[in-house]
Amino acid sequence: MRDRKRTARIRVIGMAILFLALSVLMPGCGGDTAEEGITTDFLEDTVVTVGTSRVSLSEWYLYALPKISSATALYGKNIWQFRISDDEGTMADVVKQDILDQIIYVKIVCSKAEQLGITLNEDELGDIETETLNYMSMLTPEQKSRFGITEENVRNVYCDNLLAMKVYENLTLNINTDIPDEEVRHMVIEYICANKNFENGDNGTERFSDEELSEMKNLMESLYDQAVTDPEITSLSQLENEQYAAVELITDYAGLKEKFPAELAEMVFNMREGDVAGVYDTEDAFFIFECESRNEEESTNKARIDIIERRQRELFEKEYRQWEEETITKLNYSVWDDISVVEQLQEVTE
Repeated sequence: MRDRKRTARIRVIGMAILFLALSVLMPGCGGDTAEEGITTDFLEDTVVTVGTSRVSLSEWYLYALPKISSATALYGKNIWQFRISDDEGTMADVVKQDILDQIIYVKIVCSKAEQLGITLNEDELGDIETETLNYMSMLTPEQKSRFGITEENVRNVYCDNLLAMKVYENLTLNINTDIPDEEVRHMVIEYICANKNFENGDNGTERFSDEELSEMKNLMESLYDQAVTDPEITSLSQLENEQYAAVELITDYAGLKEKFPAELAEMVFNMREGDVAGVYDTEDAFFIFECESRNEEESTNKARIDIIERRQRELFEKEYRQWEEETITKLNYSVWDDISVVEQLQEVTE
C-alpha cells in the first residue's frame, strides 16, 4: 500500500513539467496580486476569480500538489516551516502566494488568446486529451475523490497552460534577434601571466626588484619566441615552463575587460585563431596570449539565446502589466484563508 501511494505521488509530480515553461516566463510579482473584493457571490469552492474565469479548489490542487511534492522531495518536509522574513512569512506562505500568482498569470494570458486570434489546433487538442487520460489513469480513486480531480479540470489546466504559451510565443515571435558580436561571441584563449607583485606574508603585496622584473621579462620573451618559432608547439600549455603555467579561458568581450586592461581586452577579442601575441608589459604584469578558438560555439549560442529570451520576456512583461491592470481579480478569502500548504503536504505524503 505504501509503495502504491509513493508511486502515485511521484506521478503527480509529472504535471509540474507542463507548468515549468510557463513559470519561467512569468514577470516578477510583488505583493498580493488579487484585489480586495466582496466574497458573498462566490461559489463555495471558488479560490479566486480572474476576470470572467473562476478557479475552483480542485484546479488549485492541480497547480499546488506538483509544486509541493517536488519541493518536498528536494528539500524535505521541514522546509515549509522555514521563515523567509517577517513580511513574507514561512516558505509555505511564499509558495502559497507563488501558486496563486501562477494561476492568475495563466488566466490573464489565456484571456487574450481570442482577441489575438490564437486557438489550439486539432493535433494539440488530441495530445491534451491523451495527456489528460494518462494523468487520470495515474491517480488512485482516493486521490481523485480527496482533491476533487476530474477529467474536465485536468483538461482545462492543460489547455490553459498550452494556450498561454502560444500567446507568449505569438507576441514574441518577431523579436529583434540582431545582436552585436561583442555581446555574444565567446572565444577560447590561453594566456601566461607573470605578476610584478608578490604576497609578502603580512596580508600585503610587494613589488619585485627591477632586476627581478628584467629577468621575468626576458623569460617571458623567451617563452613567446619558442611559441611562435617551434612548429611542435601548438598551444602555450605545451611550453616547458615550470614557473608560469598557461591558463585556458572561455570568455566573451565583457569577461576580457573585467580580467585585463581595456586595450589588451580589445586586442585579444580581435585575435585570429592560432595567433600568439606578446609580450605585453602592463603596470601589474607581463602577458602572452594565444587564440585557440575565435568562436566557442556552445557558449556563444547560449549567450545569444539568453539575450533573445531576455528581450522576449521584457517585451511580454510590458504587455502583461497592461493586461494585469485591466483585469479585475478577486480572492475568496473564506476559501483562501483555509488553504494550508502544510495540510496539503500531509495529504500528499500520507
